[in-house]
Amino acid sequence: MSKRPVAGATGERLADRLADFLARVTPDGRFLFVPPAGLAWLGAPEPPQAHADHDLFQHIGIDYHDALRAALVRTADGGTRQALSLRFQSGDGGQRRVTCRILPLPGAAGRTELLFAAWEFDPLLDRAEGGAGSRDPLTGLADRGELMRMLGHAIGQTGDAGGGFALLLVGLDGFKKINDALGHALGDQILCESARRLRTALRGDDIVARIGGDEFALLLPGMRTAEDASTLAHKLLAAMQRPFEHGRGQSHLSASVGIALFPEHAPDAEVLLKQAGIALSLAKQAGRNRCHVYAPEGGALAERRLMLEERMYDAVRNGEFEMHYQPIVSAATGAVVAVEALMRWHPADGGAVSPAEFIPLAEANGLIAFLGAWSLRASCHQVARWNQRWQARLQASVNLSPAQFRQGDLVGVVERALAESGLPAELLTLELTEGMLMREPERAQELLSRLRERGVNFAVDDFGTGYSSLAYLKRFPLSSLKIDRSFVVDLASDGNDRAIVAAILSLARELGLRVVAEGVENETQYALLRDKGCELMQGYLLGRPEAPQTFEDRVEAGAWRLAP
Repeated sequence: MSKRPVAGATGERLADRLADFLARVTPDGRFLFVPPAGLAWLGAPEPPQAHADHDLFQHIGIDYHDALRAALVRTADGGTRQALSLRFQSGDGGQRRVTCRILPLPGAAGRTELLFAAWEFDPLLDRAEGGAGSRDPLTGLADRGELMRMLGHAIGQTGDAGGGFALLLVGLDGFKKINDALGHALGDQILCESARRLRTALRGDDIVARIGGDEFALLLPGMRTAEDASTLAHKLLAAMQRPFEHGRGQSHLSASVGIALFPEHAPDAEVLLKQAGIALSLAKQAGRNRCHVYAPEGGALAERRLMLEERMYDAVRNGEFEMHYQPIVSAATGAVVAVEALMRWHPADGGAVSPAEFIPLAEANGLIAFLGAWSLRASCHQVARWNQRWQARLQASVNLSPAQFRQGDLVGVVERALAESGLPAELLTLELTEGMLMREPERAQELLSRLRERGVNFAVDDFGTGYSSLAYLKRFPLSSLKIDRSFVVDLASDGNDRAIVAAILSLARELGLRVVAEGVENETQYALLRDKGCELMQGYLLGRPEAPQTFEDRVEAGAWRLAP
């Protein structure tokens, strides 16, 4: 069916590209305008607006009249969009199951008009169950419950025939950001267009369902191999990369796809859906805009991630996270001048979870904003108490995550932590990565400048491993560079590493920046760095990260001497 724009409002032109049938109607359901492409649905030989007695209710099953009438009135009175599922009857007696949207439009001379947009249900879904199934009201696709019934049906048929099929889960990448920025109305339209693209890309007997906010499931009968499923998945990825046009311009999305095969990967519907979900999660973790086929070893990793994510919320409530502190030592005097604050997770049932595991999880589930603010406050309070206790000027060095750096109230979070703890701003260093600075350089420059004016210092962590251009070093108000441990570990035997370290130290001196060498683990590394003029060092040779009480014990036993 051609999709020619309807003359009128922007909403009409957009919906015309997304819907199978459109009409402009009055609040009581009378047709005001139907584009030529929609006349075939009505079975009308001429424009229906020529007949005063022609209305929408003539084409809707009588059982749905009350629901439709109420939806029209709600849209006309409140100006809010409505969604519902109906049985649409054409003039030749045929019937279509549709999901529809009713939207308010500005009418001529103050007249109230509505836009009725309908999407046809996939007729293949009827064949799967021999009748109507439960539907997602927005897209008209099968919902999660219907998908599970169809999976059970497919497994029964496949078991008898000795064949197999593929289940694909498709998740839209970045949809939440667009939905939040543009609003739920345009977000819904993008979901409907995504559903249409998926249907268009499938074979005749394939089935598509919407099982969550921005997740779709595809049941592909007879598809037995991972290679065939991956080929189709890449076709879907290409379809999703085309721009989504709407009244406010264009939006660009990508998708990730998880693939599971029956009976190879699971014996029943529930497990198969779980395995496809694990594969989808791994596809997103690998960078998005890609597909991933389920594998048992990957499943075990994903299951552990899921378990940790579920436990993380309880860990926050139960106080299982704590801060440890690693000394940063002056190469000239051997005294501790600063501590790097490092978050640790010790579950109540024993053991420890590596930061390499829980930090990415916290980034993904949104807990990192809470944990980051908490760690900043805890570190400032701890170092301020130590300085008061020992009459010292120990500095606190605290890592910022990319999510923290992007949050809108970072300046306020830092200011509150300093004010509540009493730690002078010049004794706080925030550690950033090169990527964080260069992802949004204008915003980063403004943010760092505001905090630098208050006295806060900034260090570039893992220096030398990221951004290739060094021009940013003079652009941002930085205080120090931290040489990545990868350049320190082979310092004694690798001439290239020695040359890189010498170049970093020379560059830092020219720019007036201090340098901290990370990962110092033996006396040879320490001596080489000191002789090259490295000012500060940290690593296991000088002290491991310790819980606050252990740190205090070492200082008071004389094992660690604080700089005056």
